Amino acid sequence: MRTIAQVSPRSYGFLVFYATCSTALLGLATSLTSFLHQDAWIVPVVGSVLGAGVVFLFTMLARWYPLLTIYEINDQLFGKTIGTVFSLLFLSLPVFHFPAITSYSVTFIQNYTLPSTPFIVIAAIGIGIIAFGIFFQVLSLSQETAELCFVFFIVPLLFLIFTTAPLIDFGFLQPHFTFSVFDMTEAFSIFLGNVISNVVIQLTVFPKYLAKKKAGERALWTGYSLGCLTLTIITFLCIAVLSPELVAVDHYPAFTLAQEINAAGFLQRVEATITIIWFICIYFNLVLYFHCIIIALKHFFKLKSVRTLIPAIALLLVYLADYYFNNIAEERSFYQYVSVPHSITVGTLLPILMVTVGIIKRKKQQASLYPAYPDEATVYKLQHSKETKSSKQI
Repeated sequence: MRTIAQVSPRSYGFLVFYATCSTALLGLATSLTSFLHQDAWIVPVVGSVLGAGVVFLFTMLARWYPLLTIYEINDQLFGKTIGTVFSLLFLSLPVFHFPAITSYSVTFIQNYTLPSTPFIVIAAIGIGIIAFGIFFQVLSLSQETAELCFVFFIVPLLFLIFTTAPLIDFGFLQPHFTFSVFDMTEAFSIFLGNVISNVVIQLTVFPKYLAKKKAGERALWTGYSLGCLTLTIITFLCIAVLSPELVAVDHYPAFTLAQEINAAGFLQRVEATITIIWFICIYFNLVLYFHCIIIALKHFFKLKSVRTLIPAIALLLVYLADYYFNNIAEERSFYQYVSVPHSITVGTLLPILMVTVGIIKRKKQQASLYPAYPDEATVYKLQHSKETKSSKQI
C-alpha cells in the first residue's frame, strides 16, 4: 500500500481533469443556454480564463503550506477555533453535493438504462463501489485507475466530437451577443459555482499527498485547462447541433447530442459513448468528495484510522441521496439557489479570504508571497522527522 507522498503528478492530473468535467459534462449546456441562448458557449471560454485566477489562489496556498490539507491550513491561518469553523464550512461542500450528484446520476440511469430498478438500489451499489475504493485508500486506487480510465474516456470523447462536428449548423449560433449583463452574470455564476469553485476540493489531495509538489501544480493546471476545454467543446456542439431552444429544455443535452450520431444509417444508437465518459467523471469526482469527508473526520477527531467509519458514512450518503429531491423541479431549484451560491462561497470567497489573511501574515514575517516548493528530499525529511511538526509552515 502506498504512502501518502506517492501519488504521481500524471495520475493526479487525470483526477483533476475528471473532477472538473463531472456532472457539468452532461448538463452544463442546459443551465447556460437557459440564460444566454445561442451565446451560451461563450461562458466556458471566458469563465475558464477568469477562473484561472481562482486556481492561482489554490497554488498560493499550496506553496505556503506544502505539507498540509485545507483543514490544517485553516488552523494555521485563523487559529484553532475560527479555523475549525471555516473547515466545517468547507466540509459542507462535499456533504451537500455528494448526495445531489448521486441523485442526479441515479435519475439519469433510471431514465435511460435501468428504468425498473429502484432508486435506492442503484444508489447503494454506486456508493458501495466508491466506499470500497476508499476503504483500500483512494490515493492508492487512483494511481492506476485514473490512468487506465483515460483510454476509455478519451476515445469515446474524440469519437463523439468528430462524429457530431459535421452536423454543426452555424445558423443556430446567430445572432451574436444578444444577452443582457444580468443574464451573463447569472450564467457566469453557474459556471463559477458548478465548475471553477469545485476545484477547491483538490486542496484535500494537493499538495500534501504528492511528493513532487511542483509537478503536481503543473498537473493541476493541465487537468483544469483540459477539463474546461472539454466543457467548452461539448457546450458548443450541443448548441450548434441541437439548437439553443432544444438545449435549454433538455435535462441531459450531451446525451441527446450523442443520439444524433448517424453515419449513413449504419452507425446509430451510440449514446453509450457519452455515458461511459460521464460515468468515469462522476466516479472520480465522488471519490474525491468522499475522500474529503474522511480527511475531515480524521482531522477533527484526531483519528489514526477512519476505515471503520466508511460503511456508516456510505449508508448515510445513500439515505441522503434517496431523500434529497422528489422531482426535477426541486433538483433545479437546489442547484440554482443553493448549490451555486454555496459553491461560490466555499470554493471562491473562502480561498480569497484565506489568501488575504495569509498575505498579511507573510508580509509581517517578511516571507515570500510565492515561495518555491521544497524538493523531494526535504519533503521526505519533514514528513518523517520527529522534530518537525506537520503543521509547520514552509
